[in-house]
Amino acid sequence: MRAGFLTVDITPTRPAALAGFAARTRAFTGIDAPLEANLAGFIDGGGQRVVLASLDTLFVGAATHAAIAAAAGLAPERLVLVATHTHNAPSLAAEVPQLGALDPAYRDMVVQRVADAIRRLPAGPVAAGTAERHAPYNVNRRKPAWVLDYPALRRERRLRFGREIALAPYRKGVVDQTLRCIVLRDGGGPGGGAVRAVVWSFACHANRYPRMDRVSPDFPGLVREHLRKRFGAGCAVLYLPGFAGSAIADIPFPIPRTVNEFLRIALPFNPYVPWFTPDSFRAWGDKLAAVAVACAEAAQPAEAAFTHRRARSAPVFHGTPEIALDLVSLDFGPACGVVAMTGEVIGEWGPILAPHIPPGRIATGYLAGPCLYVPTDAAVRAGGYEADRFRTLFDLDGTFIPDLDRTVGRAVAGLLDGQPGSCGLQPARQERLA
Repeated sequence: MRAGFLTVDITPTRPAALAGFAARTRAFTGIDAPLEANLAGFIDGGGQRVVLASLDTLFVGAATHAAIAAAAGLAPERLVLVATHTHNAPSLAAEVPQLGALDPAYRDMVVQRVADAIRRLPAGPVAAGTAERHAPYNVNRRKPAWVLDYPALRRERRLRFGREIALAPYRKGVVDQTLRCIVLRDGGGPGGGAVRAVVWSFACHANRYPRMDRVSPDFPGLVREHLRKRFGAGCAVLYLPGFAGSAIADIPFPIPRTVNEFLRIALPFNPYVPWFTPDSFRAWGDKLAAVAVACAEAAQPAEAAFTHRRARSAPVFHGTPEIALDLVSLDFGPACGVVAMTGEVIGEWGPILAPHIPPGRIATGYLAGPCLYVPTDAAVRAGGYEADRFRTLFDLDGTFIPDLDRTVGRAVAGLLDGQPGSCGLQPARQERLA
């Protein structure tokens, strides 16, 4: 297998809005750490590239994906872009303006820099290895709870009290606490060649960085620092968020510093997400990074052959617009690979899709394309932010289909076995790259 790797700086050079929180409307006030696009390009027998890239941004919209492909002279289906989902970077998705206005100048800069890097990606023989480790540093955030709407009581003198799915840590909820990595090394077969790239995944929202007004890649950047200390400054590090739609950092109990923070803890029927301080964020991230480094060290290289497949599901959301899921499979031989799909795939999909996904694969959402959460049938019935309340912020008007589990499951199975089902799945296209 032949591949090449590059890292591109995509840190903004002038103030811009950060994407991720509707209440945050002002431009950032400073830069705490650089933003990056990390690229892995694979060459087929005809000299054409298939590129996997991880970008430090909330979402990569369809228009941004198309613009990068066009500027790079690459067919869009050969460009696999995944967002790290940091909530401390400018937008690259015009589709969700309420979550952060897109700055055209910033997007143009990112498009040009990433496209330039794609055109100059090197290529050489590489071997791939995979490993995984337990990482008990995340938690489900869909908590069934009795909730009193204090803002409505204070502002409208209206009592709203009931049981709902709240955004708060839920230790009985489904969460994937496995950190996975694929390590790509120099050399076409087994051996101890230099590590050129680490593709790693841990299901967790990158939305708890303690300084909301600053540019930061959040914990993916912190882990990246540790991996490069171990494997060298030139190592490309591609973070894939996994099924992180309902997963957040497992934050230690916070010490309140203000009256508002004290009230968040003290008021009854007020589920809340704890917060990091800069010190506790660093301590949590260092622990996660230690697992990532150990995982990458354990990956044993083997000869690899690259297979690229893509497909589209039947529509999963009926409304304005109607949305189907795009799916991509990148296999590094029989032992490891990546399965990516559009949308914020919640962690509750893990047990449902596990029978369809072979061992050694990193399964992830946040593939470039339509911006939406992807709930399960059970999550839609239960309600909550990931099931329905997100739609207003995402500018979506419509409903999910009544058979999500079956539709998405058959789409994933059809992608991976190359035999599309009969539920509207478009045929998977496959290319084997030597």
